[in-house]
Amino acid sequence: MSKETKKNRKYTYDQRIIKALVEKYGLTTVYVRQCLSGNNLSITADKIKSDYKEIDKAFQAITTNLLKH
Repeated sequence: MSKETKKNRKYTYDQRIIKALVEKYGLTTVYVRQCLSGNNLSITADKIKSDYKEIDKAFQAITTNLLKH
C-alpha cells in the first residue's frame, strides 16, 4: 500500500520586496503575503501584486547587469 506524497508547495517571496511593500502601504507582512498568494482579492491586493512584479523585474535586471560586467 503505497501512498502518494503531496509536496508542500509554498511560494517563496523576496523578503526585501515584502518589507518595501509593507513600508509603502503600511500593512502587515502577513497581509502582503496573502495578497501575493491570492487569498485576498481587493484593489489593494492587485496593486501589491503589480508592484511586487515590477520590483522583482528590476532586481532581476540589476543582478543580470552586474553579472555581465
